[in-house]
Amino acid sequence: MATEDPTLTTSGRSFTYPMCYAAEQAIRKSPFSLRKEDGVKLASSDGFQIIRKLLAHQQGSTFCGHHQPSSKADEEAWLLHRDITHALILPVLQIYRQASQIAASFLCSRGDVFDLELAFRGEARGAFSWLQCLIVEEEQWCQTRGCPACIVTHTLQCEPTIRLILTACRLSRSLRKPRAGRSLPLFDFWRSTLRRALDEDPFWGPAYSKDIENRAAGLEEGVKTLIRQCCELSEVIAARDAESGGTEKKVAADIRPTTPKGRPLSVAQKEQGWLQQIVVSCWTTLLADAAKGIKEQSDGPKSPTSEAAAFHRRSSTI
Repeated sequence: MATEDPTLTTSGRSFTYPMCYAAEQAIRKSPFSLRKEDGVKLASSDGFQIIRKLLAHQQGSTFCGHHQPSSKADEEAWLLHRDITHALILPVLQIYRQASQIAASFLCSRGDVFDLELAFRGEARGAFSWLQCLIVEEEQWCQTRGCPACIVTHTLQCEPTIRLILTACRLSRSLRKPRAGRSLPLFDFWRSTLRRALDEDPFWGPAYSKDIENRAAGLEEGVKTLIRQCCELSEVIAARDAESGGTEKKVAADIRPTTPKGRPLSVAQKEQGWLQQIVVSCWTTLLADAAKGIKEQSDGPKSPTSEAAAFHRRSSTI
């Protein structure tokens, strides 16, 4: 017998009630499959295990009605894939936030604080604007809030989310080593996992992988150009602040790479220093969020919400 809501769309599959047993099971399993050796690498990564513990404390493991796992193994897979998604998105969000701070500082004297992309040029401006649009439109997904399965399946719901995850995988080499004992693994394996999921998805199919990889490569280059221009703007801001006698706010002062005495940094060293500051900022954000969660827990439990996020597939021409 059909329910009042006749359709359910998930992972590119549209079902009409009553669903057959196979269809019901399909929405309870992750579209991604992890190889055993990749699971071992994740388990041995101290940095990734820290993220997992923090997410377990902050986000919990409550599933919506459409994604109730049919087994403990399915539940663990959903949670692991949610945590991988979070680990990939967080550094990209931090790059955007730090770039926004630098842009706001650079443009403050011109009164253009509402058009932050104007601080950048060419590919960097395009990458900044693209990230800005995605973060506004996909705020809940970017924060990995809500049902873990909804977060995971939403990766395949539209072109921008797929492109962001692929780009984050490509950037993971540059963002790997913030400090000893707190490094994340390379996420090259997740690129392969995502490609397999796209090939098996009835909406995207095998022909889509090459096209989206090219778009992700373009976004990666745009983000790297954005990083280079952030280094340049940081130096401009530092010189301007020095001339003004330090009276202006030094918004970007804490994210400029330190220059050793008498040894000017090369462009590559400046970019790497800026990237390392980004990753350190990620850990600072994680630890601050953990402290906030502990405080909220000590203040008393809040009533849980049962409403699941509604995610819909849509194409994008961004």
